[in-house]
Amino acid sequence: MQPPTITPPTPDPKAPPPRSSISVAFETLPRTLRHGYDNIVPLAIMGMIWWLGAVLILPLGVVTAGLHRVTQRMSEERVVDWRDMLKGWRGDLGWASRLVVALVSGFFALSYVTLFYGIQPNGIVRYLSLTFLLFTFLWVGVMLVSFAMALRQEIPTLRRTLRNSIIMVFANGPSLVISLGFVIVTSIVLFVLPPLAILIPSWIALWSEEYVRLLLVRAGYLPPDEIADRVTPRRS
Repeated sequence: MQPPTITPPTPDPKAPPPRSSISVAFETLPRTLRHGYDNIVPLAIMGMIWWLGAVLILPLGVVTAGLHRVTQRMSEERVVDWRDMLKGWRGDLGWASRLVVALVSGFFALSYVTLFYGIQPNGIVRYLSLTFLLFTFLWVGVMLVSFAMALRQEIPTLRRTLRNSIIMVFANGPSLVISLGFVIVTSIVLFVLPPLAILIPSWIALWSEEYVRLLLVRAGYLPPDEIADRVTPRRS
């Protein structure tokens, strides 16, 4: 008796072709520019609220989580209201504050270790600073995607968020390098144009949401959205 033949599923001809993680980084740029332009007023208002929270320090986690919650809807091409940024502050206060403390503490700890080994007189020991410099760069990538990952979870616990963010960073290393390069360059452009400097936190949050969403769709963890992922026909 021969074993039954297993027929592989027929691919959907309407489905978009699979994208590499590197192509996702390049695809994030035009999507973020388009959605940023369409929502420039709420992005500016939320940027001012974020800067105020950054100055006060204590509500930094709350305003960051709220900013990502609204920009997540922007990345899905949904109707947004900047007032939703602070609606969930009670639920965000605990996990968002812990996440900010963990991210900032990790960044300063790795930066200190990198500097410590970099000033050592022994040349061999100084090479260790390059290793920790790489870890610091990867940690910046974790900082970029962590809030977007947290809001995609049913329960945004610190341990699960950091674990999933680190896995995403290591699984998409080349793509992350390109993505961070785009974020740094575009943020510098906004910074040198004073009226647009208030957009920097909103721009980074929107980029993070676009990038994480595209990676999750590519990996099959999120189903393609009929609106946000519609295939636009090319002009002949």
